[in-house]
Amino acid sequence: MTIERRNAGRGLGSLVRLGFCAALLFSASISAAEAPSVSLRPVPRVTGEAPVLAMAVVDSATLKKTAEAPDATPLSIVTPAGVPVHTGAEIRPRPRGGLFHEQEVAADSQLEVTRMVTRIHFNSDTRPTARPVHPLAGYSVIPASANTASRSETTYPKARPAAFGKLFRNRAGGYSRKGSICGVNGIKGTVKASFGNPGRGCGIANPVRVTSIAGVTLSQPATIDCETAKALNNWVENGIKPAIGRKGGGVKELKVAAHYSCRNRNNRSGGRLSEHAKGNAVDISAIRLNNGTELSVASDWRSRKWSKTMREIHRSACGPFGTVLGPNADRYHQDHFHVDTARYRSGSYCR
Repeated sequence: MTIERRNAGRGLGSLVRLGFCAALLFSASISAAEAPSVSLRPVPRVTGEAPVLAMAVVDSATLKKTAEAPDATPLSIVTPAGVPVHTGAEIRPRPRGGLFHEQEVAADSQLEVTRMVTRIHFNSDTRPTARPVHPLAGYSVIPASANTASRSETTYPKARPAAFGKLFRNRAGGYSRKGSICGVNGIKGTVKASFGNPGRGCGIANPVRVTSIAGVTLSQPATIDCETAKALNNWVENGIKPAIGRKGGGVKELKVAAHYSCRNRNNRSGGRLSEHAKGNAVDISAIRLNNGTELSVASDWRSRKWSKTMREIHRSACGPFGTVLGPNADRYHQDHFHVDTARYRSGSYCR
């Protein structure tokens, strides 16, 4: 039994060696063949089953016989029947599209490949227009130099004249000192000598005759003392002017209805001496603007257009003066504002 297995193995090995030798002989015959007359082309793929190596199926008796006398017949390649093989087919890959195109030429089946070139033609319409001339063309650039030795003038301003400062030393609030009284540049007028019996009756100890206040002219000179003149200046500067503002071009003149007068209050006999008799009071009946408009206490205190302005002027007098009377005070002050510097323990009296 062992001897039969060995003989069978030897027979199988002989068959393998015979197949290998047959393959070598087949390849040698192909290499010795003549060169083809036409260019080599790839053989089309077979759509059926590929060739397979056919091996005979034998039984154990045949294997035993083969082991004793090996058959020298080589293995052959079996091609499936019914599959046509064409070696002369005119099959070529199609060229790619895009920048290349093909042209048929001679019958040698060669392809001429050319590149597609786009030609661009320039004319007067497609050429770029010339750039405009730069506004600084023709000017040369000179580099800056820090050397100022060649300059005879300095960049510092010239010194002002020695008397230049005096023009402003004499000004306070924009008014010159010339013609000013009571130590306030805005109060213009003259100083008068004392008269009457100040403190006991009519009269003013240090009277002044005021012609304008804070740049606003008085319709008639007012004889008062300096305390009343300063209060009037404060009222015009901080009360009347802001209330009027730019209406009518601003304040031009104050219409003075009364100033110093030796009389009793409200001109009533047997009454107390008025503040007018002491030089402490002024009555203002109207305010004239630069455009000629006149704001009258009698007509504009209750007017629709100027009522608010007139009431603001009346209210601003409370503070600079101790007593302020207007149309709402009594029947004696329906046409003017009465202001005086009399002081009370309870403060200013404003009606």
